[in-house]
Amino acid sequence: MPKIIEFLGYAPFECPEDPIGKLRYFKLVNGLSYERLGALMGRDPEQLMDWLSGSVAPSKKNVEMIKDFIDSKLSLRVGSAFKA
Repeated sequence: MPKIIEFLGYAPFECPEDPIGKLRYFKLVNGLSYERLGALMGRDPEQLMDWLSGSVAPSKKNVEMIKDFIDSKLSLRVGSAFKA
């Protein structure tokens, strides 16, 4: 996906408003594996997989951590895509 976004000059889809949707978007537009995303966030990749698949909802504390992580990446935003 990152190469497609680079070629187009923009992400061909919008970033969701909810924290989990934003995290899923961040992972997709940066072409990250669960392992790499887990390393960036300091979280277990399986936990991220559960959250992003919707099989497990993160606690309020974890939602806040996700919001903080995404907010920290907003300063690196290019067009409508986040950079890892």
